[in-house]
Amino acid sequence: MYLHSMEAVVRVEVQKWGNSAAVRIPAPALKDAGIRVGQSLGLRVEGGKLVLEPATESLEDLLARITAENRHGLALEGPARGAEVW
Repeated sequence: MYLHSMEAVVRVEVQKWGNSAAVRIPAPALKDAGIRVGQSLGLRVEGGKLVLEPATESLEDLLARITAENRHGLALEGPARGAEVW
């Protein structure tokens, strides 16, 4: 629930989105939190609650953590299975 400017609490629902779940965040809540559409966020569970906050790692930071041990193979391996053009 979100309480905007001491007004009524806004209840949101968790919805299915592909194999994941999604929550629509009201625009006033985004504005109050200083978050913009398209911004990367970090998600963690704290005390049984989901906490979203601006992501602190840059792309360069993430790429620097890639090692030979955690790197996967090519995503486009194997024969075509449909109408793909290779």
